[in-house]
Amino acid sequence: MPVPDLILYNGWIYPEPESRRRFEAMAVRNGMVADLGSNHEILKLKSKTTRIFDVRGRTVLPGFSDSHIHLLNYGMFLRTLNLSRSRSIEEIKRRVANWSSTRSRDAWVLGRGWDDEKLREHRYPTKDDLDLATSNPVFLKRTCGHVAVANSAALSVAGIDDLSANPSGGQIVMDPQGTPNGVLKETAIELVEKVVPESMDETKKALVYASRKLARLGLTSLHCIISSLAELNSLRELKQEQKIPQSIYAIIPAKLVDSLAPLELSSEKNGDSFHVGGVKLYLDGSLGARTAALNEPYRDDPSSSGMLVMSREELAEIASKAKKSGFQLCIHAIGDKAVDLTVRILGDTFGPEGCRQLRHRIEHASIVSEASMREMRRLGIIASVQPRFVYSDQWANDRLGHERLSELYPFASMSRAGIMLTAGSDCPVEDPNPFEGIWSAVSRPGLDKKERLTVGKVLVAYTKNSAYASFSENFRGTLGAGNVADMVVLDRDPYQSSLESLRETRVVRTIIGGKVVS
Repeated sequence: MPVPDLILYNGWIYPEPESRRRFEAMAVRNGMVADLGSNHEILKLKSKTTRIFDVRGRTVLPGFSDSHIHLLNYGMFLRTLNLSRSRSIEEIKRRVANWSSTRSRDAWVLGRGWDDEKLREHRYPTKDDLDLATSNPVFLKRTCGHVAVANSAALSVAGIDDLSANPSGGQIVMDPQGTPNGVLKETAIELVEKVVPESMDETKKALVYASRKLARLGLTSLHCIISSLAELNSLRELKQEQKIPQSIYAIIPAKLVDSLAPLELSSEKNGDSFHVGGVKLYLDGSLGARTAALNEPYRDDPSSSGMLVMSREELAEIASKAKKSGFQLCIHAIGDKAVDLTVRILGDTFGPEGCRQLRHRIEHASIVSEASMREMRRLGIIASVQPRFVYSDQWANDRLGHERLSELYPFASMSRAGIMLTAGSDCPVEDPNPFEGIWSAVSRPGLDKKERLTVGKVLVAYTKNSAYASFSENFRGTLGAGNVADMVVLDRDPYQSSLESLRETRVVRTIIGGKVVS
């Protein structure tokens, strides 16, 4: 056997999380797993040039993959105004005022993370609130990203006034006098987003900063939700410059499909660490913003059942295009109405063979009926879920009521039905730490305990299944011989940990392609 570049020994190495078969040592060569075995078997392969890593009895798992992350948004979230801990509108105003006081008069104040459920006033901020803080343009997104608030200066730059009509799939909220109050929902957010000045340099800095933070959490692969061609090109350039360590599976908006070369949008076959794969569609909004499309009204707002941001006809048209072009659809559907419609359109357009070949995904799949579960299983539709929503959505009973609560985040039911689950965070909506998601799926605080997953099931969703969902299962997701040497060294064995201890698991080392990156 050729001499390995790296040997890890004296560890508990789980090459496939679901099997729990363990090895003491691993040999790595040219960034790939070369062999697994006992300390004696592997150490005898070393040479003077082989790097030796004593794991000291720690646990080694395949590297984690976040199957739904907004990398640029996370980077900007880390570098702009973080409002996630704000507990009142007055506090938001103070922070906006302080931020703008250190910048030029025309500089935009950008922020994210406010949550009306946690604000003392229990309402959305408005333009009138923000106008009292600064005359600079202000644009602040709610934690879910499906609602935002802009001040008068930002609305003016965007050309939003009393005569502005709601865009398709969105809402410009008006006050009783018929004037925009600054609150924008769903596609209306884009009216302001598109006029916010962009800097390629800032974009790249944000992407690099975010990727480094994620590497420290053990994330070795990222399914990145892309919003623009500029973001896609920046990410591609950074990968070429080797400034981002993770493998990237880029999921692009439908508007970009025609601007890409046909060969660029195809399944990964050779282990390349940058790949444009799926196409993202938004069918509804979020439960937090009450814009997720439900079959029945919201319990705490009987006048609303949410909204579909795309019509059945529009979805069917894009699905037909996907069938002709052969690209994977990643459809954002949270409410049961949106999930039902997604399943029907995919079934009618592709059938089981087409769905399985292109590995279509429902992103979030938060409320799923038994009928839709059966169809998802029959068609082979993947459920791309975000386990930490379970912990964050403690207001869910208010939104849905006790009866519908049993259908919320039905992870175990979907798994038993034979639906493949792949896990992510939706960061910056949620904490990207995989162990926050793993703990949430295993403990399900405040929700139906019958829907808990085992540690092994969740680990598979963060590794092997995520690789399958990005067409890379032949070389990522497990630590079998011949696979890419992406792995994490942990400070404890998650299989042996209590619930409390599981959440506190820390990543000691992150190794990507055989190189220690954190």
